[in-house]
Amino acid sequence: MYERIFGKYPQVKVLNYVLVNPKRSYSKKEIAVGANISRVTLDSFITDLEDMGILLKDGLSYYVNLDSKVVKALIKTQITLAEIVMDEQIKNPENLLGEALTDDELDKFLDSFSYEMDMDTELEKIERGELSMTQQENSNVFNDNTTIISSEDLNTDIILTQYIDKGFNKGRINYG
Repeated sequence: MYERIFGKYPQVKVLNYVLVNPKRSYSKKEIAVGANISRVTLDSFITDLEDMGILLKDGLSYYVNLDSKVVKALIKTQITLAEIVMDEQIKNPENLLGEALTDDELDKFLDSFSYEMDMDTELEKIERGELSMTQQENSNVFNDNTTIISSEDLNTDIILTQYIDKGFNKGRINYG
């Protein structure tokens, strides 16, 4: 929000980024990547943010000083600006991208998907730990030596959120 008003200055980008989740600690790399600036640029002014009491340093981590009057004002301003923008969008729906659907049109659209499974049954299976990856699914995983064990054999539940298909271009993976 601050970038739209104050411009895309590095300091504004950093403030905008860290104020989204002010209770979290950040490394310099996380701040630079999240704010879309270089690490060298961040190094040129991060001590200024510390001196102003906006950021506090703890070892190699930085976190937002929630006790600072400046930070409290910035957060309050950010919330107020977001509320103003939301109110404007509600008052002027023609500014929204795309067409607004009626409730009937939305229901018809959502009903157009055909699911061949009972979601309640599948959720119950997940809760009981009965779902595991089949051998056929396992062969599609990038590393064939990896064994996937169902959660009923573990002390804790594991949620698999992603796997890499063998045909995936490894050169496009972002490790940063």
